[in-house]
Formats: sequence, C-alpha cells, structure tokens
Amino acid sequence: MTNKLYDIFITHAWRFHDEWTRMGDMLDACETLKWRNFSVPWHDPAMDTNTEIGMRFIRNCLESQIVPVAGVILLNGVYETKSSRKWVDLEIEMARKHSKPVFAVPTFKQTDVLPEVREMSDMVVQWDCQAMIGAIDAITG
Repeated sequence: MTNKLYDIFITHAWRFHDEWTRMGDMLDACETLKWRNFSVPWHDPAMDTNTEIGMRFIRNCLESQIVPVAGVILLNGVYETKSSRKWVDLEIEMARKHSKPVFAVPTFKQTDVLPEVREMSDMVVQWDCQAMIGAIDAITG
C-alpha cells in the first residue's frame, strides 16, 4: 500500500449521482489507494441558487472543496445529465482557476466521453483504480 494520501474532488452537481457513488466505492475498495473525498454533495434547501447570494455561497463552497485537492474527476455520466451541467461547469471553472488537473471518466460500462468532456479534461481515465492513481501521479508528480 502506498503511503501517499490523495485528496480528490469528484463532480457531483450538489446531489448524489449513481456515478458519483460508484466512483467513491471504487476508490474506497482500492487496496493500494489512500484517499479523501473532498466532493461531499451538500446543499442547504433554504439556499436559493437563483439569487446572487445563493450562487456566491455555492461558488465559495465549491472553491473550498477544490482548492486542496490533487485532482478533479469529471464524470461523463454526471455531465450527461443536462440539469447537472451548470454545476459541473462551475466545478471545472474552479479547477482551472486553481490549476487542478481534470481527469475525465466515461459513463460506467462505456469507454469514451463526450467531446466537450474530453475538451474540458487533461486526460481520460477508465474505471480502474490503478489507472486513476497512475494518471494523478503522472500529472501531479
């Protein structure tokens, strides 16, 4: 087992998606990976995201989750959900703002990502824990 600890953000659009849960489970089950999930979806139902204050609150929450991570996993399956794109775009914007590498992962049981997802990412990685570790190490050293 590696002694390195990986802090990772997984795109989520403020709710639990099956893909988000599946990725977390895969990373948890990887015996050679120690990681912390910085992408815990949380949303205050009293916070109106359609207001300037609400949007600023969410931007600040996302930024505080993304700043400390080694990389962001962009789940194609989350991005495919049209209602999630606003949030995923914001997460990727924060990743870029803070120079965080973005690793695109195809929708589960598929092998490729949408062209726009490929364009937003630094690298496409399959549903494989060792491949994810290798990708993060290759970019972050």
